[in-house]
Amino acid sequence: MSVTGKDFGIIGGGIGGMAAAIAIAQLGGRVTVYEQAAKLAEVGAGIQISANGLAVLKELGVDPEFAGPASRPQAVELRDYKAGRFVARIRQNHNPDYPYLQLHRADLMTALVVRADALGVMVKLGARAEILDAFVERPEIRVGDTTQTFDTIIAADGVNSKTRQDWFEAGAARFTGQVTWRATIPADDPDAPTTVYMGKGKHLVTYPLRGGKMMNIVAVQERKEIAAQDWENTDTPENLHAAFAEFGGEAKEILSQVKDVRVWGLYGHPPLQTWWRANVALLGDAVHPMFPFMAQGACMALEDASVLARKLDETDSIRLGLARYGTTRMRRASKVQRLAARNGKMFHLSNPLLRFIAQSALTVISTVMPRFLERRFDWIYKNNISQEVGFYVITGFLFGR
Repeated sequence: MSVTGKDFGIIGGGIGGMAAAIAIAQLGGRVTVYEQAAKLAEVGAGIQISANGLAVLKELGVDPEFAGPASRPQAVELRDYKAGRFVARIRQNHNPDYPYLQLHRADLMTALVVRADALGVMVKLGARAEILDAFVERPEIRVGDTTQTFDTIIAADGVNSKTRQDWFEAGAARFTGQVTWRATIPADDPDAPTTVYMGKGKHLVTYPLRGGKMMNIVAVQERKEIAAQDWENTDTPENLHAAFAEFGGEAKEILSQVKDVRVWGLYGHPPLQTWWRANVALLGDAVHPMFPFMAQGACMALEDASVLARKLDETDSIRLGLARYGTTRMRRASKVQRLAARNGKMFHLSNPLLRFIAQSALTVISTVMPRFLERRFDWIYKNNISQEVGFYVITGFLFGR
C-alpha cells in the first residue's frame, strides 16, 4: 500500500507529531496536524539528539537547517555532587559516524515546522481534538462542532494521551516520584562538556546551547510530594537551591546563577500490549514515555515517525502497516525506556558503600578502557537493535544492562 493520496490525521504537534507529518507527507500522504496549543513552540530549552535521531532528521530533510546554532560536545563528564570530584569521562563526537548535538528545542521545532509547511502539511492550532470512533474503517476526529474523516489517525499527544486512555484500555499516567527543574543561564563556553553531578536521590545535568552562549540546566530529585505534569509550571530559584543545598563546588556556583526556573513531575505508565488499534496508532510519549536519563525521548519519537511512515508505505493495508510498525518498534523502544529508568538509579545511589564501589569502577574503566564506555550504547546510536554488543557483568550493574 502506498500512502500517496491517503488522508492522515495527527493529534499533537510536538517533535514526534511533526516528524510523523513530514515523513508521511514526503511519501505523498495528505496530512492534517491538530495541536491544542495556540502556537507551535516546543516547551523546555535544551535537547540532545544522538546519531540515531540525526539520521531520521536527515531523512526528513531538515538537516542541517536546525544544526547551525547547535553545540557539539566533546565529552560527557560524570562527577560526584559534594565538590565536583571527577568520576569518569566519556568522549563524544570523536567518531564522525556517531554525531551528537545539543540544541534549543525551539530551533529544532522551527526547522520541523518550516519543512512541514513546504510539504503542504495542514496544521490546525488551538484545536483540542478527539477521536469519535477508533474502530471504524475511516475514523473521525472532532474539534468543537466540526469533524474530519481520515484513513489513519496517529496520536502523538504526549504522556497524558487522551487517545491512549480512551481507546487503548490504559489509565492515566502516574507520578513516578521524581520531579525535574529546568533553567538556562548566560554562558560563554562553546567547548564545555556535558556534566552530570550525581547525588543522593538526585542529580544535576549541565550542557551548552547556541554555541555556548547559554547553559542548559536539568535538575532531577526523587521525592514523595507530587508535582504537576505541566511544562509551564514555574518555581522559585530558592526552592531549587534548597533541594540541592548539599551540592558543592561548580554545581553550587551554577545553581546560584539561576533566576527563572520551571518544575514539573515526571509521569509514566506501564508498557502497552499494543501500539495500534484498527486504523489508529500511538507514537512517542503517548506510548513509551521516557525518563530523561538517556536523552532518548525525542530520538525514540523520531524513530517512531520514520518507521511508521515506511511500514505504512510498503505494506498491503493500513492495519498491516500499523501492526508491523508496532512489532518493529516495541522491543527497541521498551528496552531504551527501561535502560533510562535504570540509568537514573545509578545517578541517584544513596548507599555510601555502593556509591564508592560504583564510582570507583567507573573511574577505573574510564582510565584504563575508555573505549569500553564510549561504545556501550552503540546499539542505540546505530539504530539497529540486532547490532547490540554484549558486555561484562559489571556494566549490567553500572549501566542497567
